[in-house]
Amino acid sequence: MSRMDPVIALDGPSGSGKSTVAKKVAKELKLTYIDTGAMFRSVAFALQHLGINFQQPVLSSAEQDKINQFFHDHKFTYDVAPGVLVELDNLNLTDRIREHHVSKLASHVSKHEVVREFLKNWQRSIVKDRPAILDGRDIGTVIFPNAILKCFLTASPDERAHRRLEELKNRGEENFDFETILKDIKERDEQDMTRTIAPLKQAQDAELIDTTGKDIDQIVSIIVNAWNQRQRNA
Repeated sequence: MSRMDPVIALDGPSGSGKSTVAKKVAKELKLTYIDTGAMFRSVAFALQHLGINFQQPVLSSAEQDKINQFFHDHKFTYDVAPGVLVELDNLNLTDRIREHHVSKLASHVSKHEVVREFLKNWQRSIVKDRPAILDGRDIGTVIFPNAILKCFLTASPDERAHRRLEELKNRGEENFDFETILKDIKERDEQDMTRTIAPLKQAQDAELIDTTGKDIDQIVSIIVNAWNQRQRNA
């Protein structure tokens, strides 16, 4: 990678507003938006059929070989066409990966280095030298440590649970209640922050943005202004 990558790295816990903000920032600044969460969920959705227990702390060599063989034999494609965000061997996974259980599965799958290495290479191959914004949990610390701008978004667990519940209801998923979602978010935070490989943490040079009580336009404005300032100083 170049000395300073033309990238906005947007990290933070689940439900902090990363994806919504990233899409609006991308549109305003005319950057490529890479939905890394969708990429993780697509891989988790595919690997769940291998019969591997991803909740175990360490995978055996045979299990890692099985996963690498799967990556070799199958093709993941990103942003194929309008309405097709992620494909696996020409199968559109866009709607399937938004189901709540896939989000939980992704947290277990993503803690293993063999999976993260594949995702890291996939993400870097998409971006290359195109100015882009990516949101995730280790974009600024692992994927693009030399990003021009790094931001770490956060919000209270209660606010994030309300956002997630509203999102699920808007998609017609009515079988979840606030307490269940809140419990899942707290568990996800614990898993993401304590995993050995690429744990969720704020990069030392990242801008901390607490989104609690802020509307989307306020957050977008903060990031756009920071990007423009970095560009002027480049």
